[in-house]
Amino acid sequence: MSAERSPLAALLALEQQIRTAENAAALHFVIVNDTRMLVEYRQAALFSADGALMAVSGVDAVERSSPFAQWVERACRHLAADRPQVAGAEALSGQDGAEWGDWLPACALWLPLTGPDGRTFGTLLLAREAPWTEADLTLTERAALMAAFALAAHDRPAPWQTLVRRIRQTPRLRLAAVAALVLALIFPVRLSVLAPAEIVASRPAVVRAPMDGTIEAIMVTPNQAVAAGALLASLDRTTLEGRAEVARKAVATAQAELDQVTQQSFFDPKAKAQVAVIKARIEERSAELAQLADQLERSRIKAPRAGTAILDDPAEWQGRPVAVGERILAIADPGEVEIEAWLAPADLILLEAGGPVTVFLNSDPLSALSASLLYVTYEAIARPDGQMAHRVRARLAPDSHARLGRKGTARLDGRRVPLIYWLARRPLGIIRSSLGF
Repeated sequence: MSAERSPLAALLALEQQIRTAENAAALHFVIVNDTRMLVEYRQAALFSADGALMAVSGVDAVERSSPFAQWVERACRHLAADRPQVAGAEALSGQDGAEWGDWLPACALWLPLTGPDGRTFGTLLLAREAPWTEADLTLTERAALMAAFALAAHDRPAPWQTLVRRIRQTPRLRLAAVAALVLALIFPVRLSVLAPAEIVASRPAVVRAPMDGTIEAIMVTPNQAVAAGALLASLDRTTLEGRAEVARKAVATAQAELDQVTQQSFFDPKAKAQVAVIKARIEERSAELAQLADQLERSRIKAPRAGTAILDDPAEWQGRPVAVGERILAIADPGEVEIEAWLAPADLILLEAGGPVTVFLNSDPLSALSASLLYVTYEAIARPDGQMAHRVRARLAPDSHARLGRKGTARLDGRRVPLIYWLARRPLGIIRSSLGF
């Protein structure tokens, strides 16, 4: 303290510094450095309520991993008290007491920073070579009270912390809180799960390969509107046309032979026996030719109904071999759509047909589509990405306007369960699968 400044003036100046601190860090700096306005000391340290070192005089930042910080925190735990006291090396035992002189002057003053409500917000440690006097203790106790008030203002608890403290201190509030918690835990909520979803056709007309062959060309593009009977794709016809040409020539040859034998049969009885054989051969060749003509016609794949073409990249199909019955594309009515979702086995809850389903599309996350559950497959099947999942189908509400192919997330609502079950279902499942009980 300066010789020309009175204790009262110094106390008021320190109070001004403490009151004008902008934040907690600035307040900590003022407490450990500006308390010199009241009393002289060589070193000061400020600890939090749990004994952590927060500030040291003469430095801007505290390195808690430094040897000094570790030693002084251990000393704080030994010196902890709820009233001011003077301490020295004798207050510590063992190695910590022997090292006192390496870190602090001989005389230390321990000042708990206790607020008006009895809460302790920290501790101030002042150390110097000269012993502490009664006048020093009186001034520092006043400074400690001011610092505690300021720390309380900067460490004002949140409203919920104040409420918790009031509940703990009031038996009736504790009883009411327990009752409210029990009621909340048994409050029924709807159990729900989320699953990736897509808008798909409800009754698509699947177009399949009519025979084994090779795709020559795809005549439509994805999402193209097609009319009934429109050409969709064609298979390679080279082999069929060659066989049909051979069959036509065989029929023509057999017909010419039949005409010749028929004329001879008027003069040669033996020729009459060959007429029936040749007619049978013509019928066989004609049937083969008709079959080839039918295959040639079926190689031109046409739309069974009007709608929108659903297929992958047409270029990937060109030249691709297909087997009979293999799916090539589908024709869907844009107005006949439903929800297809994939539910992970871990999320499979009890879902009843007709249950509510809500869909949030990626393209319009602020709007929800309402649907009703149609079915959930019994067994999980492999998805295109290799993951196992249960297929879910849901019917959209009549007023829903959804476009084919849009994707999003479906929320499937199940039965109502207590809130405590809703909160504990997933953790309990993980614990049981991990521990095996």
